[in-house]
Amino acid sequence: MFRTLSFDSILGVLFALLGTAIVQQATGLHPLPGMNVGPGLFPTIVGGAMALLGAVLAVQGWLTKADPEDDAPKLFTWFAMGIVLAIIAVILAMPVLGFLVSGTLFAAAIVLLSGGHWLSALIFSPIATAAIYFLFTSALRVSLPHGILG
Repeated sequence: MFRTLSFDSILGVLFALLGTAIVQQATGLHPLPGMNVGPGLFPTIVGGAMALLGAVLAVQGWLTKADPEDDAPKLFTWFAMGIVLAIIAVILAMPVLGFLVSGTLFAAAIVLLSGGHWLSALIFSPIATAAIYFLFTSALRVSLPHGILG
């Protein structure tokens, strides 16, 4: 008569708990003098969304009948491994190469991993990286690593 917990239910509860912890920690961040928005705004939004969507996933996993997932897609694919490796590479390269260089290489890697052509990667990557750079530095006033262009 006991219902088994699905992977979605467990993952949903973990995400809801993590989101709640993020919100709890973010509300303790005090705003800087003269600033309307404090440093806890974005973590509070992200944590709240994680908590809400984690709860939805947990309930959905609980209500859905557990069927064998023989036809489910594989979790570990070459595409997923490539994305994880690209993220690790950009984390390690960003302090040395800077945001513009490592961001452009990262965006090109994502385009190529997604099945895009070299020309698409060469056109899209610098434009997207420059747009993100100017959004952060000009609109949000966040300094990004300069690296070798510094």
